[in-house]
Amino acid sequence: MTQKQKEKLFQQHKNANFQASMALDGYQVEAVTLTAEQALARIEQVRAEYER
Repeated sequence: MTQKQKEKLFQQHKNANFQASMALDGYQVEAVTLTAEQALARIEQVRAEYER
């Protein structure tokens, strides 16, 4: 397994564990999946909002 594959698997488990933990506390949290391009666009959008 490559390092990149290990990182992706770890992130998937981390997300699943977070969702399970929140469910135990009575919260429903949907996973947000973004491509790298979508994430960068969102960062720029938020940055523009707060740098006024």
